[in-house]
Formats: sequence, C-alpha cells, structure tokens
Amino acid sequence: MKDAVRLSLMSGALLLSPSLASAGLLDKLNEAAQKMNNAAQQNQQAQQNQQGGQGQYGGGGSLSAGLGATNLHGLDDLNGCMAQTSGAQEKLRAQVLQRKLNQSSNLSVQERQHIQADIEWLNATAAGQKLPPPDPKNSQRYLSELTDDEQMEISGAYSPFASAVHDKCEAQYGGMSQFGNGPRHAPIDTRVALPDLLHATPPAHQPTALEQHKNCMGSMTGLRWQIMAEMMQRRMQNTPNLSAQDQKAWQEDIAVVQAAAQSGATTMPQSPDPRNPMRYMMRLSTDDQIAMNQDYATRAQQLMASCSGGGTSASSPSNSSDLSSQLAQMHAARRANAHNAPAQAGAAATEAQAWLDAHPFNAPSSYATGSATEAHYLERGGVLACFDRAKGFRAKQIVDRLTAKRDSIAADQRQNLEAWIAAWRAAEQAGSEEPTPPNPNDAQGYLRLLTNADQQEMNQANSIVHNKVRDECNSMDHMGIGSKNSTFKPGS
Repeated sequence: MKDAVRLSLMSGALLLSPSLASAGLLDKLNEAAQKMNNAAQQNQQAQQNQQGGQGQYGGGGSLSAGLGATNLHGLDDLNGCMAQTSGAQEKLRAQVLQRKLNQSSNLSVQERQHIQADIEWLNATAAGQKLPPPDPKNSQRYLSELTDDEQMEISGAYSPFASAVHDKCEAQYGGMSQFGNGPRHAPIDTRVALPDLLHATPPAHQPTALEQHKNCMGSMTGLRWQIMAEMMQRRMQNTPNLSAQDQKAWQEDIAVVQAAAQSGATTMPQSPDPRNPMRYMMRLSTDDQIAMNQDYATRAQQLMASCSGGGTSASSPSNSSDLSSQLAQMHAARRANAHNAPAQAGAAATEAQAWLDAHPFNAPSSYATGSATEAHYLERGGVLACFDRAKGFRAKQIVDRLTAKRDSIAADQRQNLEAWIAAWRAAEQAGSEEPTPPNPNDAQGYLRLLTNADQQEMNQANSIVHNKVRDECNSMDHMGIGSKNSTFKPGS
C-alpha cells in the first residue's frame, strides 16, 4: 500500500508539473515501482521458506506462528496424564464401603442396601456417568456411612497418589520443552497405581482430644454415689450391735448405691424397701452428708484437673488409654486416706478462729446523712470491709500446707512445690481466691500436692470463716436505723 501511495503522489506531481511529463521520467518511475514490488515478493517468499524449513513448531519464528490456533497437543498430553486422578476419591470411598460390607457383621439389612447403592453410584460417578444420587435429599449420604478414621484413611491415601501423578505428568509433559526443537528427555512411565484400600487393614480408632476429654469427664458420673457408698460402708462398720436383719438392710442399701455408682446413674437409686424409698439416704447423718459433699468437691476438682491436662494429658492417646486405671488408683488412695488420715474438725476450727482473730471485726464508721444510694450505705457502714475479712484465707491455708511439705516432698517435685507456694502467696497478698498458675495448662496442679485430709480440713475451716463473716456482716445495721442518733427515716 505504501508503494501505491508513493505512485499516486508521483502521478499527482506529474499532473501538477507538466514540465515533468517526459518519456524518460516515466520510464524511471515504472522501473522504481517494479523493483519495489519484486522486493516485497522476495521478502514474503523468504518468510514462507523459513517457516517450512524450521519444522512444525517454527523454532525460528514466534510461538503463535508455529502453533497456530489449534495446535495444542502438548497440553492434551498433560491433561490426559493428569486424568488419572479423575474419580480417584470416589473409587477409594467405594473401596472402603465395600470393605465395610465384607467385614462388618452388625449392619442391618437397610444399612447394607444403602451402602451397596452408594458403592454403585460412586463407581459410576468415577467412570464419568451422570447419575442422580441414590438419595436425592442427601446426595452425600456415603459420608455418614464412613467413620472419621475411614475418611482420614481415604484422604491419607489420595494425597500421595495425586502428588505422584502430578510429579510424573509434570516431568514428562510439563514446562515449555514440549514446544521446542531441542533434545527431549527419555520418556517415563507416567502411570500411578491407585491405592488398594479394599484389602487394607481398617484403621484403628484414635480418639480425638474432645473424645478423650469427654471420656475422662464421664468418670465423674456416679462419683457422688461412689463416695456415698464408701461413707455408708464406714458408718455400718462403726455402728455397734447391729442385728442380722439390720446388717442385711444396710448391705442392701449400700448395694443399690454402689450399683448407681458403677452404672453412672444420674437419677436416684431405687430403694430395696418400697415402703421407705429414701431409706439409704437416712443412713448418713447431717455431718456425714456435709463431709460427703466436701469430699465430692475435692475429688471432682482433681478429676477435672486431670482431664484438662494436669498430671496426665487428656489429649495424649498413650496416657488416655491408662486413664481409667489411674482414676481407679486415685479413688483407692482417697479411700485409704479416709481411713488412715481423717480430717480433724478441731484443727479446722482452730485455724478458722486464728484467722478471724487476726482480722477482727472493726466498728463501722458513723453514718453520714445526705446520701440516698445503697452503695454509699454499704461503704460508709463498713459492710464491704466486713466481707473483705474472708479474702485471702483460702490462699493462706494452701500456702501453709504446701510449705509444711518442703521436707517430705520428692526431689523431682520440689521445684513445682516452690512455684505453687509463690503463686498462692501472691494470691494471699492480693486477697485473691485463685492464683496465677505456674503452668497455664495445669491450673489445678497444686491439688496433687495435697492429701485428702488437707483438703477436707481446708474446706471445713473455709466454711467456718465464711459462715461467721457472713453472719456478722449480714447482721450489721449499716444504715444506722437502729441508732438512737440516726436521722434516717424509712422512705426518705
């Protein structure tokens, strides 16, 4: 086109300049135009020869010129190789379900029918067939037929299989080497065998951390009945001159309570005497029941600490397998301590009184009129300060008992003991009911350093202090109503 433009310009120049319209000049112009046309034809022929001489992929030209619009067989090879993973997960699921059918003897007829239908559908889907699921309302019913462990087994088999397919296909057909004209590497076998889960050993169930924790906490069910049966047994042994009939009635009541403990019953046991449905409850005195509640609180705290990672890790399968025996040993030790080292009620009362003597009840400040808020009455009347007298008592109890164990503690526990003493001493100084644990994952670890008698005495003393402080503080005339000089009048 550029040549045509040049010619038209030249022609225009001839028309505009008559003096140039000579035969010699026209011949020169025609000769120049012919040379330009010949050059264009030679250039086009050279390009065509270059494309034809460099082979199918045009190594000397551009990639697009060599490939054209539809020459993508290299990508087809890569995609065909990667197609090995198509439907692989469905095949593996079908294998595991078939294995379940072959090996499980406790499946109902309906369950077997559902699994068989899902196997056929999974295999058909893996083969590329577009079929509706056996249960249109639950298109993934097969997942509910697979346990968590079986699904993890399938994922664990598919992932390395898919990785192997990808690596081989990429090595053989990946990159841009397939489009070039250079040397090609030796071909490799890109086939990867699908894992055989049909004949594999089913995976052993590994309880999750949540399951381990739930199983551990399940041991608390029936704990109260267990403690009650133990106390009833001791009460019967310490009751003199029981007749054969009375002893038989005692043993019947203890048996039903023990049965409730072993079964983890959450409802009241059924009395052996239908005419007296609460007879077993009447075997324990009020003091016995108070002690039972305190013992339950102590054991429950230790059990929760153990399940939450204190002492034995609830998330460790190796430890969780021995958890039942460990709990049984703990309860046996508790029973032994109950016989050999009973809590001393006198010691608890002495400890509580010593604390109250060291924190005397101070007379409240005089009531100042002019305030209409209850908070002001409580603060100026001394009620808040009165209740504060109980703060820090529990921490001091624990510090005293842990300190007393310094000489008898095992060497490997001394560092842990000192850490807990420091933590509880800081809580005592701050008037706090709970310390900052040395190990956040073992918030109740100090309980393992205390005996059953220690914790019973602490519970009794703590109860005495709180009850006395509560009674004194609740009886205060913090609003000055009973004072002769009070100017307060109800309703003002």
